[in-house]
Amino acid sequence: MSSDEKTPEVAQESKKEEATLHHKDHETFKASRWEVYFPTNLDAERDAIHVASFMPMIYFWPTMITFLACGCIQSFMEAPSGSLGWFALIVFSLNILVIVEDFDQKKFLILVLGLVVSGLGIWIVNIKGLTFVDTFVEWLIALAPTFSTSAYLVLGVILSVFFCWSLVRPMFNYWRFEHNEFIHYIQPFGRDQSVPRMGSTVSKHIPDILEFLLTFGGGSLVIKREGKVLAEIQHIPFLGLRMRAIEKMLSETRVTTR
Repeated sequence: MSSDEKTPEVAQESKKEEATLHHKDHETFKASRWEVYFPTNLDAERDAIHVASFMPMIYFWPTMITFLACGCIQSFMEAPSGSLGWFALIVFSLNILVIVEDFDQKKFLILVLGLVVSGLGIWIVNIKGLTFVDTFVEWLIALAPTFSTSAYLVLGVILSVFFCWSLVRPMFNYWRFEHNEFIHYIQPFGRDQSVPRMGSTVSKHIPDILEFLLTFGGGSLVIKREGKVLAEIQHIPFLGLRMRAIEKMLSETRVTTR
């Protein structure tokens, strides 16, 4: 028997191994609703994709971390309380700005240009020797807003409780995108709304650049059918990553059974 020839038993085992590898290459990834927090296996063949609308509280993670950090720093280190107060107020103000105004690409560009022009104006005025800018800055620094250590920690804990609440809610109120339909679930009641896949479109919408940055590429998903908006899923974190899997699913036509 030549070295290239195989016994029937060896040939049969080889075919089984090839079939197993072929099955693994085409194995469908079983999606979990835990993926509402972070998407995984985006390039795999999937049976569904889960997304959920989070509460706007998720944008306040910088303020939450800042208050807790300032409280810890002030507890264990000799730090200038006025500088910590200004830092905490600036972070908190930027977080409030996310809720107060939606900065689309045009408004965000105007905001950035406004800040750059203001900085250049202050620099030019300082070069010209006008002292009113220095006087204003000194007066502003002299205000030295301060918070007690207890205030930092209590505010940080309160924000942490609300933040955790905003993370729990999506586990009971989420969307499941399948090949045949898009289903909205509200637990423990089950299916709340179902949109047929055929004839429907799904598009990404970024209403606010600041929200986009704070949710690491987040935004909204809009489901339309015959030009009519059927659902808008807002405040979805990591939406840029999820769209790769959603677009792949929408590009396929497949009949699946449960």
